[in-house]
This record gives sequence, structure tokens and C-alpha cells, in this order.
Amino acid sequence: MIIGRDLTDENKYLNNTIKKIRELLDSYGVSSKEQDKEIINHRKFLWDNRNELDEIEINENCGQVALNEQLHAKKISRIRTLEKQLSNPYFSRLDFREDGEEAESFYIGLSTVENEDNFDIFVFDWRSPVANMFYDFEVGPAYYDAPVRRVEGHIDFTRQYNIKNGEIVFMHNSNESLCDEALTSMLSGNATDKMKNIVASIQKEQNDIIRSDDSKILFIQGAAGSGKTSIALHRSAYLLYKHRKNLSADNILIFSPNEVFAEYISDVLPELGESNIRQTTFEIYSKRFLPSNYLYENKNDHLDYIYSNHTDLNAFKLRVKSMEYKNTLEFMEDLNKFVFDIPKLITNVTPIIIEGEQIISKKSVENTIFERFKDIPYLNRIEVVKQSLFSQVENKYLSSKDNSHFDYVEDKKTFYDFCKAQVNAQVDAMIKTLDSVDIYKLLWSNIEKYTNMDLNSTKELTLNYLNNNEVKFEDITPIIYIRSSLEGFRSYGNMKHVLIDEAQDYSPLFYKIIKRSFPNASLTIMGDLNQRIDKHSNVKNRNSITNIFNDVKTVVLTKSYRSTGNITNFTKDILDTHEPIEAVDRLGDNPTIHIVNDNLEERISTKIKEMTDKGYKSIAIICKNKENSKKLYSSLNELNENINLIISDKCEFKIGINIISSYIAKGLEFDGVILADGESYLSIEDKHLFYTTCTRALHELHIYTNSSLENILPKDSSLYTVVND
Repeated sequence: MIIGRDLTDENKYLNNTIKKIRELLDSYGVSSKEQDKEIINHRKFLWDNRNELDEIEINENCGQVALNEQLHAKKISRIRTLEKQLSNPYFSRLDFREDGEEAESFYIGLSTVENEDNFDIFVFDWRSPVANMFYDFEVGPAYYDAPVRRVEGHIDFTRQYNIKNGEIVFMHNSNESLCDEALTSMLSGNATDKMKNIVASIQKEQNDIIRSDDSKILFIQGAAGSGKTSIALHRSAYLLYKHRKNLSADNILIFSPNEVFAEYISDVLPELGESNIRQTTFEIYSKRFLPSNYLYENKNDHLDYIYSNHTDLNAFKLRVKSMEYKNTLEFMEDLNKFVFDIPKLITNVTPIIIEGEQIISKKSVENTIFERFKDIPYLNRIEVVKQSLFSQVENKYLSSKDNSHFDYVEDKKTFYDFCKAQVNAQVDAMIKTLDSVDIYKLLWSNIEKYTNMDLNSTKELTLNYLNNNEVKFEDITPIIYIRSSLEGFRSYGNMKHVLIDEAQDYSPLFYKIIKRSFPNASLTIMGDLNQRIDKHSNVKNRNSITNIFNDVKTVVLTKSYRSTGNITNFTKDILDTHEPIEAVDRLGDNPTIHIVNDNLEERISTKIKEMTDKGYKSIAIICKNKENSKKLYSSLNELNENINLIISDKCEFKIGINIISSYIAKGLEFDGVILADGESYLSIEDKHLFYTTCTRALHELHIYTNSSLENILPKDSSLYTVVND
């Protein structure tokens, strides 16, 4: 059915759609309450009759309760999405005329709104095949891929809406996938404490990635503000929609850079009508592999160490050298050589002796442990070895032993049990250690055996830390690799899709682990080499990731949507970019450089007030490290109320004014950014961090410094304004 295009017709259609959403909410609400009561009653029945039901009945009832709870959760999610659509039912319309048919008007929104009686669709889900035309085609020839065939035709008309509180604020006709006016309006909004969905502003190149289904491994290299993370989350929502029969949120896992960021993105999928997918961080993931009796350096403390002022530069340089070696392909090769030797290094082979008599020779034991079952991971091998050796004891000792002295069968069984216990105990005694950190010490104690490089200083440094029960961040991944090799790489078979954000922050060895731990999963890996802030312990180039996998599809996003054109043009000239960066056509003020020699806190406080008076809701004061952040917070908090300090994963990101360490700010965005210690970034080593912090700003960027920043600023001085405060 074609809908009229004037405002009266549009308002009529909008009101009818809102009416239908209310009807759906009423029906879902009633059924949801009934379902909730049913679940409660079913649980009560199970509890009240727990003694009368047999195991099969209990399992059947528990299974039914679990199914009902799953259906109930989906219904609640559906209700929440519809409630959101009450205010804004849809964001676009296209009139499509299939070849040989009359034109139809298709309205596109967060989710489908359907008349369940006659199957008339008021709103199409943004992930539907029909909706794909909105993102991919202009007015003219177009098509969409229905489940059974490709439907070809012609788009006669497109329109975009800004609907708030059930009223049309503006609508705009356009021959483009998203008109500049609409896009600028969306991008000009204020930042919030949570990442929001971008369904109304998805661009063609972003849509192609979201709906990409032709490669198992997708690598997204995207400029700061290009929407990498949003694209990945929307891609997850699309996959859940397209493959809903055999894919659920439990089958998807995302590696977030830190817990602050994990919380920041936690609303996106629920907004899209999907359950939140599982999230983890490297720190959380690593805990399952690491012995508990050591002090582990987390990622934020590691970065803080790198970007802090060092009184002992020699010690710092030694550790930097250590970090860099442990991030090389050479180290991966050396580690693999060592892993091959681990069984012999941690096993002190002895013969099997029963009642003072040697039953199995040392050579036979060696053959059983190291040769016969060598294809079984060592930890899994131990039990098999025990069984094999006991079988050998049976054949060589027990079967030939005169059994006449056993008065009772029980005596014979007791003796057999004794022999088995002896074998088990003697095998256990052969194992020197299964502590993965202790085993890692063996690598460094014998590092000369595995490399021709002179690593004496790295060896000494590493062993000093380990012997003091300290495990530095750069040593965690190789320890995980050792543990995984010992027990066999865990195959998380239920995970069908894994997303890795901030890909440049991980080592090549990490990707080796991911490849072997998730063999059946497709991967979406997103990152920006220009934001490689951990310059000693992560990938150096794209090939460090892509060469580890097969069949990698690489996509490069060069357009930045986050910041104004003024900020983007400033930041892209800070460094020699790996990829070209294109600024969105949204003008603002130039970034400002404030030369301040005293009263820094008062001047920053004044700038905060200026920005809040403009209506900015989210302002970040970014300091290079934890020490600088805490120091500024201590003085600035006296001048401004409700300032929030974020210096670790345990801190909460709030809307308002946040003082935040540079490495935690990565991935977040703010209306205005104040870089409080510009003089801390003068080293050439800090340029990636300087770029990353500056790209957090949506509308305004102000850099405060007590010295000249000429060496790190863009050569084109027209891109910024210097203010002598």
C-alpha cells in the first residue's frame, strides 16, 4: 500500500502505528504477567513435590521451567523495544515498486511492528532484507534478497524522520542513503553515559560490513570515530536476526578492552531488541588459566607504568626491551620449542616398584609417558598413563602371582587396590610441578637452549619478578599459552561468533590462543593501528593479526563521524596515518592550545563552566596517567562539585564531568575534552596516545600545557588556535 507524502498523511500513519504498538504492549503485558505467574507456580510445584517426583520427572519439569523462562525473557525484551518505539516508531521510509507490481511504502525502525491478525506490517525491522535497500540504494533501480528469491524493482521515493515523543520533529526527502541534514543533526547531539544504537544513521559502507556473511574472519581497520564498535555490535544483532533458529546471544562473545568500556556499550543490543551478549576482558579471561598464588599486573597498571615518569630510566629501558622481545614472532617460535620439551622438564621418571620389587623399568615408564601417548596433552595424559602402567603391573606382576595365599576374594581386591594406589602415587610423585608460572620460570632458566639471542638482561629481569611472585602483564599471555598447551586448548564449541575490540592492543600470541580455542567460531576483529597506545606489547601492523588466520576479509573505514571536521582535520595531522582519514562535513571551532604557567585548576574550571553553559552533558578532563589524574582531581574537586574520577576498571563512568586516565578513555566519547597535561606528550613515543586522547571529543577540544607543543602539533597552524592564558 502506498502512503500519501504530505504531513497530514504522515501524521495519520504515525498515529496508527503508535496505536498498534500500544495494542501490542497491552497484549504482551497481559501474557507476560500470566507467563510470570506460570513460572512461579511451576517452581513452587517442583519444590513442594520434590520428594514425590523421580529423577526423570524432575528433569522434565526443570527443562520446561527453563524453556518458559527463556520465552519470558524474550517477551520482556520485546516489550522494552516496543516501549522505546512508542516515542520513535521508525526513522525512514522508502516507496518501492517491484517489477510488474504497484508501489508499496515501507517504514523502517528498530523492530517489526505487525498486525498479528492480518499480518500487515506497520514497521519493518532495520535488519530485514527490505530495509537493506534504505542503506544501499538511492532513488532508482534497486533490489532486495528475500528468503526464496531476489526481488528487483525501483525505489520511487525515500524520506527520513526525526520523531520524538510520538511527534514528527522534521522529515526530509533525500536521494541519498542518509541526507546530510539528518546525519548532521544526529551527530550534533550530546554524548551520553552509554553507547547508543546507530540504526538511523548507518552508512552504506557500514551496512556492507554489518551484513557481511562471506568470510569467517572479518578484520575492520577503522579510523577513530568511524563506528567500528557500533558496527560490530549491530553486526551481532544482524546475525542474531538472520540466524535466529540456530544462534542466540549465548553463542556470541565479545572481548572488551576494559570493564569501563564493557559497561559503556552494554545498552546497545537491548536497544535493538536482543539480549546482551557475553562480555569478557583479557584480565577476566586469563584468570581461569593462572594459578592464584601470584600478584598479576593488570592491563591498566601496565599502561600506567609505561606512561608514568620514571626515576630509574635504566630499569625502565630493560623492561621495555623485555616487553618488545616477548611480543615478537621469534619469541613465539622459542616458546613453541619450549612447549615441546615441557613434559620431560617437569617429569622425574622412576621405575614402578611394588613391595620393594621393580615391576616396570624406568625405560618402559619413559616410553609410556613420552612416546606412547605423546599426542595427548600432558595434563590429560596423566590419567591415561596411570591406567596403562597399572595394566602393565597386572600383566607382569598380579596375573603371575600365586593367589593361593588369598583367603578371601576381598583380600585379593584389597591387594589389587593397593597396587593401583601405588602406581597412582608413584606417577604423581614423578611430576615436579603443574604450576604454569613455575614452568614459565623453567623457560627463562634455560632460555639459551631455545634462542641464539643475547637475552641475559631479560632473563634476569623476568626471573627476579617471578621469584618475587610477581607476574608482569607481558608474561601473562605466554603463561596462558603454556597452560593451554599442557591441558589442550579449550574448545569453546558453543561460541559461534567472537568479537575482539581494540584489536591492536593484543599480542600475536593472543590471536594464536584465540584461533585454537575457538576453532568453530567466526570472528569480527576491529581496531585502529593509529591508536596503538601499548607500543611495546601489541601488534605492530595488520599482518601480525591477519597472517595468523586463514580466509581473512579486511575492510578499511576511513571516514570519521564522531568529531567535528575541525577536530578530525587537527587529529589526523598529528601523526603519519596508516590509512587516510576523511572528516565528516560538520563544522565547529578549532581545537585550542592553552599555554598556562599557573592556576591551571582555575582555568580548567572556567572552561568547564563555559562548556556546561553551552549545554554539554559529558565533559572529560583527560590526564596522561593515574598520578596526574589523582593530583588534578584533588585540587579541581574543590572548585567543582560532582566531578567523577576514573583511574581503574572499578570506577564507574558517569554522565557529567569525568577526570579520566588517557588509556581508559580510549573507546569512549565526550561532548568536550580537556587535555590537562599536554606537556606530557612531547616524546615521539607518545604520539599515538596523544592522537587517541584528542579523538575522544565530539564538539570541542582544549589542550592545556605549560610548555610549547610545536613538535607534536600539526604543521598547518590554521588547524588550531593558540591561547596565552
